[in-house]
Order: sequence, then C-alpha cells, then structure tokens
Amino acid sequence: MVDNMKKLTMTCIIFFFLCGYTRASENNTPKDLQEYIDNAEDCQHFAGEWDNELPEERQKEVEDALDQYCMKAKELQKKLKEKYQNDTKKIEIIDDYAI
Repeated sequence: MVDNMKKLTMTCIIFFFLCGYTRASENNTPKDLQEYIDNAEDCQHFAGEWDNELPEERQKEVEDALDQYCMKAKELQKKLKEKYQNDTKKIEIIDDYAI
C-alpha cells in the first residue's frame, strides 16, 4: 500500500511538473504583443466597469485606468499592426480587441 502511494505521489509530481513545463514553452508571444494584449484586456475590463452610479472617487479611478490602459493599447496597436502586417496570426490577435 505504501509503495502504491509513493508511485501515485511521484506520478502526480511528474505530471504537474510536465504540465507546467509544457505551458511555459507554449507561450511564444512576443513581448510587445503580450504588452498590447495586457493593456487591451485591462482597457476592456475598466470600460466594462464604468457606471454613472459609481461614487465620484471610483469614477475617477476608472477614468484614470481607462486613460492609462486604452491610450497605451491604441499606441501599441498602431505600431504592431505596422510591424506585423505580414503575419496574419498576429494581426488577428491584434484585431480581437476593439480599442
């Protein structure tokens, strides 16, 4: 019984180790494109958070976040569309975000 538990434990450890390694190696997204994705997602998040019913302080926080993330995303979008104009997969990723 103890041997079976050791085998199961080792199998689980190896499985989770390999899953983490595979996941890390799958992320081949260039840094500039990942920066765009992060900013675009934050922009969309805060756009969805906006509500006239929010307290003024929270409205200001949301507006500041929108300015920060949306402006950066728009700036990167323009640069990346030019940089990756011949890479349809990357252009599709860029176009997935309505900024």
